[in-house]
Amino acid sequence: MKLETVRNRLLFLGTAGARYVAFGFLRHAGGIYLSLDGFNIHIDPGPGAFVHAYRKGVELHKTDAVILSHRHLDHCADANHILEAITLGSKRKKGWLVCPEDALSSDPVVLEYVRRNIKTVTVVKEGTVLRFTDSLSVSFPLRHIHRVETYGMVFHWKRSLGYISDTAYFDRLLDAYSCARDLLILNVTMKSPNPAVDHLSADDAERIIGEIKPELSVITHFGRTMLSAKPWEVALAISKRTGTRVLSAYDNMLIDLDTLQVVRQR
Repeated sequence: MKLETVRNRLLFLGTAGARYVAFGFLRHAGGIYLSLDGFNIHIDPGPGAFVHAYRKGVELHKTDAVILSHRHLDHCADANHILEAITLGSKRKKGWLVCPEDALSSDPVVLEYVRRNIKTVTVVKEGTVLRFTDSLSVSFPLRHIHRVETYGMVFHWKRSLGYISDTAYFDRLLDAYSCARDLLILNVTMKSPNPAVDHLSADDAERIIGEIKPELSVITHFGRTMLSAKPWEVALAISKRTGTRVLSAYDNMLIDLDTLQVVRQR
C-alpha cells in the first residue's frame, strides 16, 4: 500500500532518541508526520527530516503546520527546511508554526527571515488550545520537566491522539494525557530510570500506559539502552503486563489512524 492511499495516517520519519542515537546515525530523527482529514502536520522535524520525508513520498509543500515540542536539535534541526518548503522558498505566505517561546527568542532555532513568510506563529504555553480545522484541534496540557521549555500535546479529532515528548516522569502526566484513549505516543529514551536524565524510561512508560490504557500505545525516541534492550521486546513485555496493545516504532512505520493498524508498505 502506498502512502497516499492512507488518508488519515501517522508516519514515523525517525525513532532516534537523544543525541547519541540521532547524531550517531543509529536511527533516523525526522520526527512524526500526521495527516488528518487532509490537514498535514510535521511534529519535531529533527536532523534529516527534509530528506526522509521526501524519500517517503511526503509532498512537503503541502504541509500545513509544524509543531516543535522543544528547541533541542534532535527535535528541530530541519525546522527551517520544512518551513521554507511550505512557503515555496518564500514565494508565498503559508503555514502555521507552533512552538515554545525559547525556540524564537535570543538564540532562535527558527530563523527570523523564515518566520516572516509563515502565515501564523503561535507560542505555546501550558494549557494552550488551538483549532486547526472544524474537525481538528490540539491542546498542550502541561509543561514537561526537561532542560528547556517542553510540551507534549493531544490532538482532538474523531480519535484522541496523545504525544508525550521528552520529560522526566512526574505524576501530573497521568491526568494530563488521560484523554488520549485511542492512541498514545511516548518518547521512551531509557531502559531503566535515571534520576539525572530528564527522559522517560521503559518503567515510566509502563506506569503511564497501565494507568491510561489507550487502545494503542507506541513507544519511540530510543536511546542506546533501549536499542540494546530491543524495543520491540520491551513493548511486548509492557503489552503483556498492562493488558493493552503496545508497539515499538521503527523508522518509516506507517499507521492508518482510521483502523489503528500498521500499514505494510510496498
